[in-house]
Amino acid sequence: MTTEAPDSIPVKIIMVGSMSVGKTSLVTKFATGKTATQTKTTKNASYVSKKKKINGMNFEIKLWDTAGQEKFKSLTKLFTKEAKIAILVYSIDSEESFNELDEWLKLVKASNEENLILGVAANKSDLASDKTISEDRGREYAKTIGAEFKSTSALLDNGGFDELIEALFTKYHSSNFNNMDATASLSLTISMEEKKGGCCGGGKPKGNNKPKEQAKK
Repeated sequence: MTTEAPDSIPVKIIMVGSMSVGKTSLVTKFATGKTATQTKTTKNASYVSKKKKINGMNFEIKLWDTAGQEKFKSLTKLFTKEAKIAILVYSIDSEESFNELDEWLKLVKASNEENLILGVAANKSDLASDKTISEDRGREYAKTIGAEFKSTSALLDNGGFDELIEALFTKYHSSNFNNMDATASLSLTISMEEKKGGCCGGGKPKGNNKPKEQAKK
């Protein structure tokens, strides 16, 4: 019996960063198109799923939001497994969140043997008057780790996060599918996902599955 291939390729993205940098607000805006000005602190992890066509291929984006508190880092490490793309998020008004990016990078790399496509989101670009981290510093950091960089905001209509996602998927597409047609790439991806299985490759986590985090203005 031949199994009918799904109409999109599932890809897991993990969002990591310190508490209150606005990860959940970005996830909510990406999933719904609506601004979430008040969100509760994320505990453990949660994810949203959205289909998007990029470079002529249909992807199912499974965007995971993880907790930023120290006490949840061991669980965050579990949820980063099998991610294809990792986005490091800091707030432009928080020197501490920027300085902790290396720690988050080590965490996601320790959980993934494969090469990750990396992105850096300089979040809360709407707080330009409170900026303590210049865009040049953020861009230079991203360059040193081979990551795509984008200033983002969940409060602005054109907040930049969708553009970051598209840039990351363009890079992912180029790294994995440039020499394959769509049918072959779908078959390969399905085969890889079936072999991996596991609890955290894109399925729902137990318990809390709604994006939650306190967004600071």
